[in-house]
Amino acid sequence: MDVDDRLQSAFDALADSLQREIASRLAATRADLAASLQEERDAAVADAAHEARGAAEQQVTQQIADAVARSEKDLRAEMAEANKAASERLLDAIRGIDGAQGLSEILDVLVTSAGSEVGRAAIFLPQGATLKSWRLVGFEPSDSANSSIELPFADGGMIAEAGETGRAVRLDPNGPRATMVPSFVASPHDSRAVAVPLVMSGQVFAILYVDEGNQARAVTGSWPATIEVLARHAARSLEAVTASRFAQITEGATP
Repeated sequence: MDVDDRLQSAFDALADSLQREIASRLAATRADLAASLQEERDAAVADAAHEARGAAEQQVTQQIADAVARSEKDLRAEMAEANKAASERLLDAIRGIDGAQGLSEILDVLVTSAGSEVGRAAIFLPQGATLKSWRLVGFEPSDSANSSIELPFADGGMIAEAGETGRAVRLDPNGPRATMVPSFVASPHDSRAVAVPLVMSGQVFAILYVDEGNQARAVTGSWPATIEVLARHAARSLEAVTASRFAQITEGATP
């Protein structure tokens, strides 16, 4: 082989080696570039997902805050409306008591208003050792025995307690159960009740009993206070009517 052939052979070998080297380096560069691009894509996707998550969380948080604010606003409006309605009913009942012409009419307005406000109401008159119903509102016939009930003080529960102490007695399901409902009452365990004495000249003239009964409709949590206000106002009205009649009788008997 002459010199030219040897040179050509060496050149061809070198060219092949360089070509293989270049191809290898190009393949490595492509692989590095592809890996780098993949990492950049993964990082971009992660950043986009993080931003989207943050935006979604912020949006959800804002939506929750808006919903809570609307609920609080609606609740305040509902409570204000309920309080307004309760105040109007109390005012109407007081006006009805003030406009009553006699003892029976005052008691009738009282028990009717109390029953409308809460659910069930009854007025009992103490007669010696016995409690006798005057009128019942909202009780089932099985409870009220045709609206005529007579029971000894021992079976009167909180009605008898109010009559004996001259103080209002409340039954709260969240409180102690020492106070008992009267024997004729069928009432759920979680039902609230109140018995308020009507006192004239230091003596208990009648007792107003009110409870929630089995009704499905909701009543305001402050209804026991409303019933006490009504009962005390009725007692004052009864005392005023009695005093007025006594004065008229006295004047008529004066020569």
